[in-house]
Amino acid sequence: MIKALQNSYPNAKSIHIESKAIAYPRIVIKADLSLYVRVPKAFSQEQILDFINTHKSWIHTTLAKLQAHKQDIDIFLQSHTGQILVFGEWLEYDKILSQAHLQSLQHSLKNTLHTLLLEYITQSCAFYAAKMELAYKDIKITNALSRFGSCTFDNRLRFSFMLIFADKKLIDYVIIHELSHIVHKNHSQSFWNLVERFCPNAKIYRKALRKQARFYPALMQRLSL
Repeated sequence: MIKALQNSYPNAKSIHIESKAIAYPRIVIKADLSLYVRVPKAFSQEQILDFINTHKSWIHTTLAKLQAHKQDIDIFLQSHTGQILVFGEWLEYDKILSQAHLQSLQHSLKNTLHTLLLEYITQSCAFYAAKMELAYKDIKITNALSRFGSCTFDNRLRFSFMLIFADKKLIDYVIIHELSHIVHKNHSQSFWNLVERFCPNAKIYRKALRKQARFYPALMQRLSL
């Protein structure tokens, strides 16, 4: 079945059929063009194929869009070979490493950037927490790709390493956003009122961050090579 599907969807990087304890089937296409078909365990091959064929047009359209997006990112990154985005500015690997007195190793580069981000976020969190008269327990940098930050029920702040690529004003927006969750554990109007009280351009920064973030996963992968 997989081979036949690969012939039908040549743009897909890989195709996976997963039988799970779920009530309804679903199709997931990831950014790397991997296609996942998740179906209830009782589904037969015929039912799986019928389900896929029903969504044939959507699959082709989505794969085409993602492939075009991936090509745009590849072209963009090729124009910055040997560079990485740090706080919104493209810097040469060697310059970053020489300033940190390190060997030119990728893992050292990532560690250096991790330290830079943690230092900035620690200082900025302390500044805005004092300004907002709020208290948090601790701060941690994570490898999250689906969110820039989070605030746990007991007020521990988590921030994605992807923020190292963002302008500092956008990082500050994320910090204020998460600090506001100490007061409001939701995204109610009261929550947004608090965010905008300390970050009047929150809506603009949020939109800008989402737009720029389409390049961030690829930059994360570049650091892992």
